Amino acid sequence: MRYQSELERLTTLDAETIVRVCSSPGAVVELIDQAVDECIEFDELADEHLVSGSDDHAAYCRQEAAAWRATAAVLRMLAREENPGTRLDDDADPLRGRGVA
Repeated sequence: MRYQSELERLTTLDAETIVRVCSSPGAVVELIDQAVDECIEFDELADEHLVSGSDDHAAYCRQEAAAWRATAAVLRMLAREENPGTRLDDDADPLRGRGVA
């Protein structure tokens, strides 16, 4: 499945979770929420590292946030494919409405 290989490439989810999400539509929405929460957390950590002058740590956290943001996007595509008539909250941007610009 194309989503499975994309999720494996992002390396944010472990293999067992990827198999579960690709085979169980019910797991997708929960994992979208988790991915968005991880993204927000890493963005906040990056901000804290920038303030303290830890540019390398900030860059790492930004990369992690980007990976989780991409994971949320893939999971949203998977959810739409599994439930074509369903509109997910904040469909266009997984972070809109969660205080992240």
